Amino acid sequence: MDRNAEFKFMASFAMQSCFDEDICRDRFRMLWTAYCLHHNLDVDTASYDSDLRELWEAVAADEEDTSDWSDFDSFGIFMCRYLV
Repeated sequence: MDRNAEFKFMASFAMQSCFDEDICRDRFRMLWTAYCLHHNLDVDTASYDSDLRELWEAVAADEEDTSDWSDFDSFGIFMCRYLV
């Protein structure tokens, strides 16, 4: 699977989703989990953190605050739930 294409898909999903709904946040986390598994990304590594930061920037552009996250740190905790 092409890493760049998969990442672009997630960023596009983030820009098109309404994260007020639990199901959208859960789907997004599942996409991130699959992406990390496909590309052997481990939590708290440089590659993981870099990609997560870039994804956060896509999310924060439209919807920075949800019931599950309000900043990059809480977003990171939410997104790594199934990876740690």
